[in-house]
Amino acid sequence: MKRTVLSLLLILFSISCSTSIDKPRVFVFTDINIDKGDPDDRQSLVHLFWYANELNIEGIIPDRWNAEGYEACMLALNAYNKDYPSYDFANKGYPETKELENIIAKDLEQAKKLFFEAAANSDTPLYVLIWGNMKNFGSILRERPELHKNIRVITIGTDLMIEEYRKHIPQSWPQPEKPCEQYNWNGFGRNEIFEDVRFNKMWWLEMNWTYEGMFSGEEPETMYDRLSKYGNLGEHMIEVTKNEPWARYFRVGDTPSVLYVIDPEHNLDNPTQSSWAGKFVKPFPGERPNYYLDDKGPIEWDYENPCNTWGNHRAMRDHAKSTLENERPFMYEALLKKLNRVYDKQ
Repeated sequence: MKRTVLSLLLILFSISCSTSIDKPRVFVFTDINIDKGDPDDRQSLVHLFWYANELNIEGIIPDRWNAEGYEACMLALNAYNKDYPSYDFANKGYPETKELENIIAKDLEQAKKLFFEAAANSDTPLYVLIWGNMKNFGSILRERPELHKNIRVITIGTDLMIEEYRKHIPQSWPQPEKPCEQYNWNGFGRNEIFEDVRFNKMWWLEMNWTYEGMFSGEEPETMYDRLSKYGNLGEHMIEVTKNEPWARYFRVGDTPSVLYVIDPEHNLDNPTQSSWAGKFVKPFPGERPNYYLDDKGPIEWDYENPCNTWGNHRAMRDHAKSTLENERPFMYEALLKKLNRVYDKQ
């Protein structure tokens, strides 16, 4: 009850006074695209726009320009633009549509320009949220490696894959002999950064399996139906799944990266504290003092060489995702209360 009341008070404060408080700075790399894969990123973008009055969004990079990634962003922005005057977004602290349009990169050159400008600011951390593989981010960062000191990177599904999922990956993907060495869905480009000693001290929260807590149970399907009632953005969340019936629930697997920075009770300096995004550990405090990974809880797990404990990997995954599942009701409640006020439903 105490958490719920405090969250409500902070949400009300953020809606009415969002221009007067410091907001986390975020920068998104996304593999969003149109009807060529998982609509998860398109749903996550809607969620991001709903929280645009609590964040300073400084860049959105649709990595897959060749799969209409930019166009997918603009479709979501068009829904935002329709809601903006209808629900008085301006007086609720939301940025103007044009402001958001200007930070959606049309190509790689604009992506670099936006990132270098945002990451050069050392006054407050720039949270770099990666909703796909790390190839473009890595190549841009290596051009200006010194900028790693100013950023905090949050990635989703970039380390190791659950063994049972290997049967679903494309045949063109490299598959090592040992399942315990198979990189996860977004693993492309990850090791090039992890193995580069220049980035050993970079702040990096790797949500490898914890994010699966967004998918479990019946609640995501219920939320999907409820969220559809909130303006054009809610309708767009439904629209993006029209060709993917299996994804007709509040999927948003990339959204935990956003949840980490918007939980009103969360200390942003401490991923080991439970938050809406789950709970994490610092597995290599000596060599990598700012690197965090899924919490293992009571499960026997060798972070340095997972093959040694691979027989426990499903139990490890289940515990990790439970740390998000435990917090998910609070996040759902806060989101619905926020949207009821934004869309004048109470």
